[in-house]
Amino acid sequence: MVQEITSSEHKLVKKIASLKEKKYRERYGEFMVEGALSVTWALSSPYQVRDIVFSEDFHLPEDLQTEGKNLVKVSAHLFAKMADTKTPQGILCTCSLPETPAMPEAGLFVYCDRVRDPGNLGTIIRTADAMGFDGVILSPDCVDPYNPKLVRSTMGSLFHITLYDGVDYETMATWQKHGFSLVVSALSERAVTPQELSVTDKTVIVMGNEASGVSKEILSLADSVVKIPMAGSAESLNVAAAAAILMYEAARKCKRI
Repeated sequence: MVQEITSSEHKLVKKIASLKEKKYRERYGEFMVEGALSVTWALSSPYQVRDIVFSEDFHLPEDLQTEGKNLVKVSAHLFAKMADTKTPQGILCTCSLPETPAMPEAGLFVYCDRVRDPGNLGTIIRTADAMGFDGVILSPDCVDPYNPKLVRSTMGSLFHITLYDGVDYETMATWQKHGFSLVVSALSERAVTPQELSVTDKTVIVMGNEASGVSKEILSLADSVVKIPMAGSAESLNVAAAAAILMYEAARKCKRI
């Protein structure tokens, strides 16, 4: 059954519109997903989809897996009020925020230390998915991975890869004690090139903040340090570009690709 909402004062309309801000995502324990493909990916993922909202001018696909979900139809005006995009596609859903999963026994991971730009983090998540990584680990000061812009920038990869959010120095030290090798991207005299890098099936590639790089605390945990040689005049690489190079090399050495 489809519920129709016509008032901008309806509590569901207000709640979904508020999910653009982190404090309300935390208050309700939900985040918003926009677009037909993204909604489809969310529905086929382990994430718990709560509400599916579509505009009156949107044709709801017959094969959309909506069983047991709260289906809501609204006017184009109300949908625009809830949506985060300037030209919304006409469908969105809300998902429950997941709990951070337990530490794995093995795998290839990338740790983002205070990466603040949604586009950068979204690209890193998407690349990790493409390279066959087992998960993306985020420090407490990273941009919120459930920011609507970031969710869109992952192009569905958010729903295909495991996310470990709010993982601090002490927790990473615990990962290391359990046999994970931390490979830190940083400028150092002891840094090796990506080609010289030793990668096992218990490796975490560590990428730092866009402006200041990896924190001293996290750098102190490094089992090895890697830097990307550059032939041109560029001062540095964008963190997402650098992460892509290192993840490709790690995936190749572990025969993921």
